[in-house]
Amino acid sequence: MSGALDLPWLEPTTHQLDRSIESGRFGHAPLISGPPGTGKRALADWLALRLLCLDPKDGHACGQCKSCALSDSGTHPDFFRLDILEDKTVILVEQVRTLIDRLNLTPSIGTRRVGLIPSADHMNLNAANALLKTLEEPSDEIWLILVSDKAEQLPATIRSRCQRVTLPVPTEQDATDWLKQRTDTTDVEDLTMALRLAEGSPSKALIWLEQGQIELANSIRDHLDAMLRDGTSQARVVDTWLDHPHRSWHWLARWSQAWLQKTLTGHADGLEQAATLVSGPESLQLLQDCWLRALEGGRLAEKPIRQEWMMQSWALAWQRLANRVERG
Repeated sequence: MSGALDLPWLEPTTHQLDRSIESGRFGHAPLISGPPGTGKRALADWLALRLLCLDPKDGHACGQCKSCALSDSGTHPDFFRLDILEDKTVILVEQVRTLIDRLNLTPSIGTRRVGLIPSADHMNLNAANALLKTLEEPSDEIWLILVSDKAEQLPATIRSRCQRVTLPVPTEQDATDWLKQRTDTTDVEDLTMALRLAEGSPSKALIWLEQGQIELANSIRDHLDAMLRDGTSQARVVDTWLDHPHRSWHWLARWSQAWLQKTLTGHADGLEQAATLVSGPESLQLLQDCWLRALEGGRLAEKPIRQEWMMQSWALAWQRLANRVERG
């Protein structure tokens, strides 16, 4: 559970948390939040390991004591992780009650017990209410770590009883350096593009680079640009999209949204050299329609429907934008 050490932009946060623990000022219910892909769950794992370690060294868990060994093997008797059940979409009240009961047992190793809820914003209302008493009357030796991509979705009563730990998006330079060490991609422009399309999330950018999604994204962008500029045949480009329908719909939605942003503001990442549309109600309506239809296509990508027909229909809608291109 030491993944935070692999994310250099988290070092200031781990140092601050360690100082708070050492000084006794660290709250018993930290709520770690921030944009997706910034390392929230890696930080939560680091924090759990640090709290349970019997002999911390240089601000981190020692990695050598009995507690660390059990943590690394996933068998620590005083650590409890609460995940969404496989056949459910929310965390249930019964799960929270079981977690609380386990936390209230006598520690087996050391003096502390730690609970971790990696998707706290997925608790249903009853589950959140069941957690309140533990948050209101925390034991000195019990820590409950909550992680949330959308902390605003948690009830205000939960948020007000937690110590907020908010992670920022890392700088582009830090994220790019991290990506260089973990991918075979050497083209800095591709790394930068991946980060910008991932809204600064290094983890998401890495996944896209490993899957070859940036090449697909650029290919779809160029197809759409060519359709706007010179009426490139929609039948030809649709054939290439059908190779990966779900991913293609994602990028069709992403680029139509980007063109909408460019039409409204004059700029969108990745479209600096792309065709510019004449602003006005007609362009905005057509772009919004393409965006919404692409989102719907993505939702239906796994359904037994004719993807070819849906994509051809979408491409015809996109081609209607061709007469809205600014001509120099």
